[in-house]
Amino acid sequence: TYRDRDLIESLARVGVGAARRLDKAAKVLESKYHQAYRYNNPVAVLREVDRYGPDFRNPLGRTPLMIASLVGNAALIERLLERGADRSPVDANGLDAYQIALLQTCTQPRYARTRLAEVHRLLAPDTLDLQVDERLVKLDRRSMEYLMLNLAMALFYVRLRENLEHAGRFLSAGDFEQALAHFPEEVVAQRRKRRAYISSILSKNEVSRTGPYNRKLFRRIRHGQYLPNPALSLRVRGHWEPIYGRVRLERLGEAAASLRAHLATPVAASPGARPSSHAVEPQPPDPAEPDLLQDL
Repeated sequence: TYRDRDLIESLARVGVGAARRLDKAAKVLESKYHQAYRYNNPVAVLREVDRYGPDFRNPLGRTPLMIASLVGNAALIERLLERGADRSPVDANGLDAYQIALLQTCTQPRYARTRLAEVHRLLAPDTLDLQVDERLVKLDRRSMEYLMLNLAMALFYVRLRENLEHAGRFLSAGDFEQALAHFPEEVVAQRRKRRAYISSILSKNEVSRTGPYNRKLFRRIRHGQYLPNPALSLRVRGHWEPIYGRVRLERLGEAAASLRAHLATPVAASPGARPSSHAVEPQPPDPAEPDLLQDL
């Protein structure tokens, strides 16, 4: 809710005080519902999990695993996974527990330095399954494409919104470089954080390009500026979900109009689709693009 700009502005106009003092209200609510998740021995959290199940949602619409990811409590994440917590549910912004950790990393450098490595190890799915142009694409968690697409979804509500509101631009290699700056070596090697390398990944995976290792992940809007390909669908619990159905355009407020103007209407893939003769399931490693952790 705190990233739904239109709703917040509407509430403020009708006199809802919390909407006018958003930062303070958010801190009060998050302290109320998240504080117990920060403890080394979160007895109250585990008691609720045992009572309501590992994937119950609190009044803010988050599961215990999402909140443990948000606060970076790796020990609690392990205990929740042992109790059968599901990594795939998403919050009101369309982000799963792993992407919530990436969002925290983008906004809190200390989280990146001290929390992300263990959270990444525990929560990053082994693969990200996509459908694009009737092809099935499986991104391995060690690949840079996997990290950058997940990161693009996390940047959607922070960097992309700011770029659109203040400069009328989209995501660039510089935005990814800045977001990755504090990522630990256990997650991404230093040389892969450089702008030239990031630019090569964006360029290689442009919708308009051809090539044996092009996953068509990004659409170039103008020189050096990108968005996730609107034709992408993600596999969620056996069903295909368009990427712009997963992230919430309406939560960008006035910036949403500019974004919609540059997007083709996403085409939802059929849940029963089968790999075509051009399917990539999975793709072999590109000799010029070794695995993300190969040289660590």
